[in-house]
Amino acid sequence: MKLISITGPDGSGKSTQAKLLAASLPGSRIVSVWDVIKRPEFKPERIYLSSPKVEEYVTDLHPFSRSLFIFHAFNEAYVKALASSAKYLIFDGYWYKYWAVEKAMGAPALLEDVLKKQYRTPDYNFYIDLPVGHILKRKKQYSVYETAKAKDKMNAFMKIQTEAGEILRRLMPKNTLRLDGSQMPEVIHHQISHIINAS
Repeated sequence: MKLISITGPDGSGKSTQAKLLAASLPGSRIVSVWDVIKRPEFKPERIYLSSPKVEEYVTDLHPFSRSLFIFHAFNEAYVKALASSAKYLIFDGYWYKYWAVEKAMGAPALLEDVLKKQYRTPDYNFYIDLPVGHILKRKKQYSVYETAKAKDKMNAFMKIQTEAGEILRRLMPKNTLRLDGSQMPEVIHHQISHIINAS
């Protein structure tokens, strides 16, 4: 089983690339922090029925509680994915991404060392690099989680993503391949596929 991490700031195109790669890579499974809500195998364990309801709940929590909730969801998705029969696990944002955002939103720094020890370094790490200014031009709406329920959603998003981006770039393993997120999705997909198929 190979682990593939596709990460980058919110709105950079991670989900699009995960879907494109899964469609072209037999035996693959997309893994997301929202699996506990969306994947059928989690149905008996669901506590909410939709992402927006979870986001509303999470953004009301103290930063430490919110981080524990997010990583509870991520860990459940991670454990179930590792126990699956998939040949490739494609992470739509790995722990690096979730931690960067949580840290930018006030989570205690001590959690980072725990997370580093808890999760494997993926076999492939792809970082979709796109400046926040470019993302703002693409964004049509902002989730409550992305903006921490701020009234000025655009500025809140920009502030959180700018800080999270600095944290995320610092966290990236040495084997990370940076991709220009301003390129067409098909071009980025070709670059990712080429690296995986060549190894």
